[in-house]
Amino acid sequence: MKVSGLYEATISVSDESEPKRSIALRKALAKVLIKVTGDRNINKNTSANLLIQRSEQFVQQYRYNQSTNEWGQNKSISQLWVQFDEDALNGALKTYGINVWGKERPSILVWLVCQKDKNRFFASLERSFEYLSIMEDRASARGIRLLFPLLDLQDTSLISVADIWGSFKEPVLKASERYQSDAILSGKFTQILPALWESKWSMYLGGEVVNWTSQSEVADIALEEGIDELIDKLVSRYTNIQKQDFESIEILISDINTIDNYAETFSYLKSLQSVTRVSVKQVSPNHIVFELIGEQGVDGIQQAIAFGKKLQSIEGSDNMEYRLLP
Repeated sequence: MKVSGLYEATISVSDESEPKRSIALRKALAKVLIKVTGDRNINKNTSANLLIQRSEQFVQQYRYNQSTNEWGQNKSISQLWVQFDEDALNGALKTYGINVWGKERPSILVWLVCQKDKNRFFASLERSFEYLSIMEDRASARGIRLLFPLLDLQDTSLISVADIWGSFKEPVLKASERYQSDAILSGKFTQILPALWESKWSMYLGGEVVNWTSQSEVADIALEEGIDELIDKLVSRYTNIQKQDFESIEILISDINTIDNYAETFSYLKSLQSVTRVSVKQVSPNHIVFELIGEQGVDGIQQAIAFGKKLQSIEGSDNMEYRLLP
């Protein structure tokens, strides 16, 4: 999944004065750094703090958003929206040796079951929407998008509340197939004591199952901490690809039958953050061989393509061979 909005943030302000704007710009860049790196503790990094103090140097554009009261009259300025320069910020982070998590990130499908008064039920838009919103907001602040199941007849014929509560792997995987997510998160959320909430989680990713538990006196925090743990694990897994000298990599892509297919494929490969240059090496009636230049090697490019859902790897091939998805 290609995530948008990583380099923008909105901050509440009390007025349009330059001192207040300077403070808001620093807060906005702090939020953006968390999204761009995926690291919730990045702002404790000394180098990151130096960038935050220079936040105005990276601003591409900003605007104030006005709100109106119920009679349609303007109220005081309430928010400052900021867009930072992607290339300039990435370059500065690279200079300080801080990893940038590319825009191609794993999509996460979330099955959440809640228990209330001994009743268990799937969290949905109609029931417990506030819980889904809390998780979605927390993931978005870290640069991740969550997917939630439809919970329609097709879903409920394949999976039940008991399957999630019992941590039964096979029904979870089967019901999740239609959504084609990169990872699956199942959760159990309950109030175990009058002043204690607990969320238990299982992540299914690449044949692995990882479990963890979050507890808090506040329901919101128990859910947020669960999502933070999820993203911590993803960041650890996907941002530790070692930087290399710029390397030339050839990939063969089939099912490019029209000029539009070619243009779409070329544009897509060029958009990958792990790729710095794209050129055509060979053209035949059935396929095109592209040469990619990148600093994350084969692993980085394969990871980005896998998350993009534009190309499908051809199984059994010894080389990097893909087909263009319709």
